[in-house]
Amino acid sequence: MKKFLTMMLVTALVAGATSAVAATEETKNNDSAADSILSQVQANKAANKEKAGDQKEAAAPKKAEEKKPEAEKAPAPAQKETTKKNEASSTMDQIVKEAAEKAAKEQETSPNNRGTVAVPPVETKKAEPAASAPAKTEPATAVKPAEPVKTAPEQPKAAEPAAPVTPAVTDAAEIPAGRPLKPAAMQAGAPETRESLVVSAEWLKTNRGKVILIDSRPESLYSGGHIPGAVNAPWTYFANMNAKQGTEKWGVIWPAATMAKRIGALGVDGKKTVIAYCDAGGWGQSGWTLWILRQAGIKNAKILEGGIGAWKAAGGQVTKTKNTNKAVAFTIKQYVPNYTATTEWINNNIGKPGLVILDVRTEPEFLGKIRPFQEKRAGHLPGAINIPRESFLTADSHFKPAEEVQALLAQHGITPDSEIVVYDTAGVRSAFVTMLLRYSGFVKSQNYDEGFQAWAGNPELPLVKP
Repeated sequence: MKKFLTMMLVTALVAGATSAVAATEETKNNDSAADSILSQVQANKAANKEKAGDQKEAAAPKKAEEKKPEAEKAPAPAQKETTKKNEASSTMDQIVKEAAEKAAKEQETSPNNRGTVAVPPVETKKAEPAASAPAKTEPATAVKPAEPVKTAPEQPKAAEPAAPVTPAVTDAAEIPAGRPLKPAAMQAGAPETRESLVVSAEWLKTNRGKVILIDSRPESLYSGGHIPGAVNAPWTYFANMNAKQGTEKWGVIWPAATMAKRIGALGVDGKKTVIAYCDAGGWGQSGWTLWILRQAGIKNAKILEGGIGAWKAAGGQVTKTKNTNKAVAFTIKQYVPNYTATTEWINNNIGKPGLVILDVRTEPEFLGKIRPFQEKRAGHLPGAINIPRESFLTADSHFKPAEEVQALLAQHGITPDSEIVVYDTAGVRSAFVTMLLRYSGFVKSQNYDEGFQAWAGNPELPLVKP
């Protein structure tokens, strides 16, 4: 009898282990397919937990209908933990799709000229590849639609592959009706060259004692180790952080008189060469610093190419000793023009032939999947083209050659004659790219200092969330 009971027990244990292994394997497969979507959805849930809870307990008839399929899919209570993971690949896409449908309905209730753009069926087609369940091969094909447009020179002038289409390739369906409102030409700004823009780590090692060094990183990174003799001035040092976030005044550069005092406090008098640097993998804060110094009339300011990483790679020493320079007198009569585009100008000119709205944020930000800086709304400006900041850099975070930058933009139909507004969240990454564009021959390029945070903070301005 004991032998019989023992055999029965062994058989039950083996069967249970087999089902557990099968469930684990299925879970792993579903996890790998839904990883990226899960991380983005979790970011949104963290930003607003109450909304996430509402999706589960809402009593509205419409939400009850949407919830029915999920209830039907729910397995027995004994598999509760495995269910959460197994449902990921099927329900994460549904969550993204529901968010898109909700955004579309909200868009339909807003005036097309001033409110959120109602995305027509064309946009729905866009969203489907990114949200379709068959693993991560679908997003890859979502990028390919740009390729036929890139090689569009096949039209009448097939012999001119280098001459891209003008105007730039934007999604006309995203542009609100009646645009542009009050078109005005963008004036060309001062050009740059590689020599006027950057220095190498080797050059800095030889000339460090002859220049003023500005570490543009956050104070915590500066304190952890910086180039000897550098003073710390993160991007917030030059920006008005006292205003309310989500407005046109938050995070923008100080008025000229205030900025002059802050620049002088760093020991910058406009005569001695200034070198700004940051981390290679950061936001390009050194480009923001340079963009400001150019507006202040300082022509002999440059960026350390490759940042502090390049300095260390070249054998440069670092120190944790804080440095301050003696304050000097510095004045700014008025900012040098044609470096900054305003919210008003952009809103008046959206939809104008030849105007390019260049979004240099990450793709998840552009698509409205995440709001890492608590922006009031998610998505992008109507007709914007997404080329992340990192696309303009080499593998070692050096500037790409001018001809490579031109080729990159030509793929999107952008030429040196185009008018380009560059934007990100608050103007930092976009300032870096604006300066890089100037050296690449795109002199009609301006930085949107107020940034996406201000645009998204005004519910009357059109916004696209695919």
